[in-house]
Parts: sequence; structure tokens; C-alpha cells
Amino acid sequence: MEQSHKKIIFEINNKDKGKRIDRFLFDRGLEISRSRIQKLINIGKVKSSGTVISKNYILKGNEIIEVEDTNLPVFDYHFKPQDIRLNIIYEDEYFMAVSKDAGMVIYPAPGHYENTLVNALINYNEKFSEVGGNLRAGIVHRLDKDTSGIILVAKDNKTHTILSEKFRQRQIKKTYEALVYGNFKEAAGTIDMPIGRSLKDRKKMGVVSGGRKSLTDFKVTDRFKCCSLIEVYPETGRTHQIRVHLAFIGHPVIGDKTYGNRETEKIAKDIGLSRQFLHAKRIVLTHPVTGKEIDLIADLPDDLSDSIDILNLKYHTCSG
Repeated sequence: MEQSHKKIIFEINNKDKGKRIDRFLFDRGLEISRSRIQKLINIGKVKSSGTVISKNYILKGNEIIEVEDTNLPVFDYHFKPQDIRLNIIYEDEYFMAVSKDAGMVIYPAPGHYENTLVNALINYNEKFSEVGGNLRAGIVHRLDKDTSGIILVAKDNKTHTILSEKFRQRQIKKTYEALVYGNFKEAAGTIDMPIGRSLKDRKKMGVVSGGRKSLTDFKVTDRFKCCSLIEVYPETGRTHQIRVHLAFIGHPVIGDKTYGNRETEKIAKDIGLSRQFLHAKRIVLTHPVTGKEIDLIADLPDDLSDSIDILNLKYHTCSG
């Protein structure tokens, strides 16, 4: 067992395979009650290899269990539906895909109970999967607050479980579009560097020795005098992975207030951009029930496309 900064990590071997998650955690001597463990599970604070799990989860063996925020208050909150516009790009009886606006928080949290994606979803449809508890409203994965783009939402527990497993097995292909500082010598590349909690700032992530294996592919699609437009294909799903990896290789995302620098701030201001230029524009997956290939695309939001137009005027495109 490894414990660090309000997080406890267990490496599960085959000896514990078949145990129910809440019973396993209680038996491991955590200094919290079993009811508290169940509440942490219900609000999505317990994960298996990066995927949020339900209170009925059975250990599979050869996995990493993370328990987050064990010393923070667990809150019970019955949030309200809110009539917030949803940009739905796909929907059937099993799951839906929405394109999230930048600036929208996904989950309610202490001090921020309203105007989240969850509030919008339960106003649209009260019946979603219960995996991870009612605070998740069927949301299968997440995007940072200031990242726009596609999010998958499951309508039943079985579909949610299948989609989560597909993410874990890297069977769902995601494509992001990013504007980053500087120019690349290469046309494409791969960043293979471990990511973990930053040793200098615990509120940030970073490339650290002993971090979790993290893999990001990218391809340059346009070059400008000061920056590059790229497509990014994350093979793993670590917190802030794309932003951390690109900053590490000297190409931070334009407008990134956490991992950027003075140059990225200046360029963002020059092109009228008030948030990070990162958009989850495409997801390709096999339908969890029908088996058909589903190719989902979310158009670039107006603020990002407008900034590209200004970029073309202020920083003319480079040759090559």
C-alpha cells in the first residue's frame, strides 16, 4: 500500500481477486468507516486502473486501486436539474455523446453545486447509469473545465461498464486538436513519459520518475510563425496528460494557465483566446451493444476557430 497526499494506492494481485471493493478496503485497515468508504465510492473517489467503479465492483486482480481524498469531508447533495443547453451529437437507447463547452464543470462539488454538466444531463433525462453513484449521471470519462469537446454518457449500468472497459483496454480512439507554442522539426511523434503528482506543486501533475506510464501521439497539421496546430491521440488517460506532455517537450498549449508560460499567455491574448486551445474533437468506438463502428465528431468551437483566423492574420503561416 502506498499513501500520498490524500490518496491511497493498492496494487491488487490474484490473491484478492473476487473480493467486493468495499469489503476489501475495509479489511485493509483504512482509518475510515465502511459507510465512509461506500460514500467515497458513490462520489467517484475510488478507481480501478484509472476508471471510476461502483459499490458492487468485484476485484479482477492485476489492477491498481486508488482511493482519493480520504481525509476530506464526504458530502451528500441532491443536486437540481437545470435547463442548460446540451450540444448532443449522438444518442440512442444505450448511450449519448455531448460536446461540452469550455468553462463548464462536469461534476457538482462543495461550493459548486450548479451549472455543471450533471445538472444539465439530469434535466434532459433522469435515467442514466448508476455506476460511480448518482453524482456521475452516467458520465463515462472526463474533460478538464477549460477543455471543450466530446463526452460519452451511459444510460444503463451495463453500457457504462462496457464503455469503461473499452477505455481501459484502449479500444476507444480519441482525437484532440491543440494549438501549441513553437514549431516541430518532425511531422509527427510520440511522447512516452510517466505522469504523476508534481513534486514541486501538489496541485499540478508532472512528468515524474515512478509516475504512471503515459503515452501521447501527435501529428502536426499546420505551422505558424510562433506556434503549431496539431492533432493529439492519447493512448492512456492520465490527469492533464496532453497538457503535461506537451509542456514537458517545450510545446505548451496556448492559453494554458497551469502549464503554459509568458509566451503562451501573450499569444493567447494576441489572438483573443481566453482559455486553453484544446478540443476533444473526435471519438471512434465500437458500439457497446450493436457492435457497429461509431465515428463521432464535434466541430471546433467558435472561440477556437476565430482565434485561428486571427492567428492567420497576425502570424502568417510558415512554409514547409
